[in-house]
Order: sequence, then C-alpha cells, then structure tokens
Amino acid sequence: MKRPSYYLPSSRAQRGFSLVEILAGMTAGLILTTGVIQVFSSSKQSYRLQEALSRLQENGRFAVEFISYEARNAGYFGCAGTETRVVNTLNNAEQFAWDFSTPLQGFEATSASSWTPALDATITQPLGNRDVLTFRHTSGNLAKVEPPFMPTTSAALHITPDNGLKKSDIVMVSDCVDAAILQVTNANPDTSGTLVHNTGNGVTPGNATKDLGKRYTDKANIIQITTSTYYIRANPRGVPSLYRKESDDNPQELIEGVEDMQILYGEDTDGSQEANGYVTADNVANWNNVVSLRLNFLLQTMENNLASSPQSYTFNGATITPSDRRLRRVFTTTLNLRNRTL
Repeated sequence: MKRPSYYLPSSRAQRGFSLVEILAGMTAGLILTTGVIQVFSSSKQSYRLQEALSRLQENGRFAVEFISYEARNAGYFGCAGTETRVVNTLNNAEQFAWDFSTPLQGFEATSASSWTPALDATITQPLGNRDVLTFRHTSGNLAKVEPPFMPTTSAALHITPDNGLKKSDIVMVSDCVDAAILQVTNANPDTSGTLVHNTGNGVTPGNATKDLGKRYTDKANIIQITTSTYYIRANPRGVPSLYRKESDDNPQELIEGVEDMQILYGEDTDGSQEANGYVTADNVANWNNVVSLRLNFLLQTMENNLASSPQSYTFNGATITPSDRRLRRVFTTTLNLRNRTL
C-alpha cells in the first residue's frame, strides 16, 4: 500500500535557516535591542532629572517658608512692646539663648572658620563661609492669668489647664505695661494650670530669683518664648543641610541639600520704617533698626551625574564651576519684619 504523501519526509522542511539568514536576524535583533536600551536609558535619565529638579524646587520653597515664618514672628512677645518694662529672672539672662532683648541677630561669615559677631559656642559644627541667623519671639498660644492671683510678687501663677506648657519651658507673663521672663519648674503645668518658678530645681538655665517684680492678675497673659537659630551644617551623610537650633535643644535637620545661605539686612536709619539700604551682618549698626531681610539660598540636588558636565552657577555675585555634575538652583526672597514696621 502506498503511503500518503504527508508521511513522506520533506527535504525542503528540514533545511532550517541559512547562515546568512541567522546573521541577518541577529543583526536586526541587536539593532532593536539597542534601540530599546537607548529609549529606556533616556527615559530613566529624564525621570531622574525631573525628580531631582522637583525635589530641588520643593526644598527651596520649604527653606524660604521656614525663614519667612520666623521673620513674620520675630520680636512678637504678645502685648509686650518696646515701651514695656521687662524683668528677666533667668540665670545668665544675657546669654545667647535667653537674650530676648534682641529679637533678630545675624552673623556674617568672614572666613571658613570665623563669623562677625562671633558665634555662640552652642551653635555647633556650622559650615564655614555660610551666614547664621537667629530669631526670638513667642511660640504657642496665649493663656490668661486666672485666680487665685499672686499674693506676692514671688508666688506661683495660675492659668487654664491644658495650656500645652511643660517643665523647663521659658515663658513671658505680661499685662502690656510690665512683663517678666521666667522658667517653669513644676512637673505638670499643663494639667494643673499652676506655673511654679522656683530657683534651682534642676532646670537650665533656671531662675535667678522668684521675684517677678509685680503681682500679675487677670489683666495679664502668659505665652512661651523661644530663640531659633538657622544655619548650614553637614548631616550624618555628609550633605550640607539647613539646621534649626531652638533655645538650648539639640539642632534639628530641616532640609537637606541647602549648600549655602547668604543674608543682607535692611536697616532703617532715618525712622521711616523702610530700609535705607542692605548691609551684611558685620555692618549692621543697630539690630533694632533692621526692618527687612534679603535671603539667598543655594540648593543642590542629592544625586550626582545628572548633567553631562559640571554646571556653572552664579551665587552671591560670584560665578562658580563645581567639580561634580549636580544641578543647583538659587532662591532669593526679601522679607519684611512686620513687628518692626507696625
């Protein structure tokens, strides 16, 4: 019986691809693969670039916002104004962290290791050639003095419970005519509504005296006050960052990638409540006459090798070409110190 033709082996079906066809297919595959890799690499680089720029823009906005908030509040001490008589009962009342008589203070970097005026020792590890800025103002909400009122000028103060205060907080009590700065020394002022201000008691700086110089009644309010210092230092990863030190607490990192901060101060020299000119901190004649700030921040991307070559930039009047291939942006703003111009 003759087999059907489909059982017969076909020499044509068994031929396979020729060497030329294989080489042509491999070449086409390599070209296609190279194209896909190029598209992927280009997309990845574009994504890295856009992400880095977005983060850079966001960090710059946050840096400006932090300083702007502090500038708006600098010198605000409730109803205590420039004519209010203030008694500072703290130990070392003229020490940097407790000197509330100077609401704004700047430090001009004059070299890689020196500032004018000289930096306080509590400002640790600042990067050289970067300015430092300090604000002093209230923090938190006002609390009204309530009965029982002080029987003597050294007695405890009473305010509404749930006031948010805690032991060691620095507060100011004021009736707009007089004011006193003191440190809370009892353990539970928030729940008890009682503010004790004894001497000693294991707090820093502590009270030099209990005597507030006046008996405060329901015409007075109490509010927490603080000193905040902003400066540039390297974080644990070695990245220059914006730090804030509040009173005598440890400095806290706010924003990484802030490479430089330079500040000019608008000084009112004729009583017009407007800046007659902008000078560096070492040329400010009277800090109480400073009515505005001009801030300049330089920020860098966290990632390197974003650009094909080092990118030159101009900051603080100088054009610089770095050794890395990061991207940098300059953020500039002018801020009015509203408590100086009201």
